[in-house]
Amino acid sequence: MRRFRFNLEKLLEVRAFHERRAELVLAEKAGRCALLEARLEEIAESRRRTGREMFSTGRQLPDYRAAELYIVRLDRDRDRTIEELAAAEVEREAARADYVEKRKAREAIDKLKERRQAEYYRLAEREETKALDDMARRRPVESIDLRAPADRQGAATEDLRAPADRQGAAAIDHRFPAGRRGAVAKG
Repeated sequence: MRRFRFNLEKLLEVRAFHERRAELVLAEKAGRCALLEARLEEIAESRRRTGREMFSTGRQLPDYRAAELYIVRLDRDRDRTIEELAAAEVEREAARADYVEKRKAREAIDKLKERRQAEYYRLAEREETKALDDMARRRPVESIDLRAPADRQGAATEDLRAPADRQGAAAIDHRFPAGRRGAVAKG
């Protein structure tokens, strides 16, 4: 049986390449979003820690003022990071949509390949079965045809049963009269 060959294999490879590239872009955008979310968590933790330390014992007015300015700076950083995260999430969603589109395009060709491959092997199996059936049917005919013409004529009249079967048939035949060979004997 010949090996299956898909005519659109190159197109499938190109689509798989584009899908992989879109997946890498999506991973990059998702990584950027994860970094910004981690940065937001870090800013929130710094703000909580600074708020607790600001009112601890032994602090002076300049320490209080410095902590307050630091909190204002953290709030600005948080706002800027939230804006960056919103923009990054929009980019991530665009990259996800692009990836889904590329994956669907590849899967369409992949499903077509699977259907054609299944059809190819089903037809090949059918042809192989047909060829084997033809060979099986031809085999007895060829063995009879290879005999000499004189043997072919004698084969039609000759009793083809095994010798033991012929003797058993003769033993059964002598119990019944000639006219009743097919009838059942009553005891």
